[in-house]
Amino acid sequence: MRKAVSILTLLLTLNLFSFSQTDISRAEALFIYNFSRLIEWPANYKTGPFVIGVIGNSPISGQLEGFTSGKQVGSQPIQVKKFSSAAEISTCHILFVPFSETKNLESMLPKLSGKSTLVITEKGGAIDEGAAINFVVIGDKLKFELSPGNISTRQMQMSSKLNEMAYKVY
Repeated sequence: MRKAVSILTLLLTLNLFSFSQTDISRAEALFIYNFSRLIEWPANYKTGPFVIGVIGNSPISGQLEGFTSGKQVGSQPIQVKKFSSAAEISTCHILFVPFSETKNLESMLPKLSGKSTLVITEKGGAIDEGAAINFVVIGDKLKFELSPGNISTRQMQMSSKLNEMAYKVY
């Protein structure tokens, strides 16, 4: 009996974790879509598909694909592109680096040198490493930190609304 209760407790805990992870991924996908409307990319980034890259195996890929299906940024259709490793990274408007991949952030950033890519992470301290936006969970709310300097360094301009929405600005 005690073993059955332990197994049931473990299964319920795992289901709650999965549920909360899905909620976070869904919220992050919504934030990322909204960020795409609050950043101005250079003229040479306004043709072809609007590419949102996701590095590694993250549940946010599926959330982004579902949420952005049939949507556009300006006149550009949104395309979600998955990269298995830093070596695969190609030109994209936004690159989401999940927590599990932030240990490789230092090797990813040189691949983006000279490119107007909005780098979004979910690890404390990633702003100092070059991320423009970093997701944080405060209490039970998803918020984000912002580095306007890391955005302008990549030749992008941001709406003042983004600055107002940020939990913390560096």
